[in-house]
Amino acid sequence: MSTILKKELIDKISATNDENLLQLMKEDYDYFTGVGKPDIADELSREDLEELKNLLKEPFGHETDSFADFKQALKRWRIK
Repeated sequence: MSTILKKELIDKISATNDENLLQLMKEDYDYFTGVGKPDIADELSREDLEELKNLLKEPFGHETDSFADFKQALKRWRIK
């Protein structure tokens, strides 16, 4: 199965001329395999890192919408 899937993907990649699609596929592949994955904390300033740590300590879920609100918003979005 794995060999068939690999061949199918290689054929599809070879047949495409869409540069954006190829870039997207590369980024997804790199993300899911961890290739070239820098630690985001390395690029943060001391203040930003401290803010991020404080956000992680805040209680979760107190600002979320209910599932019913989500379904209603989704229904309105689909109408547009």
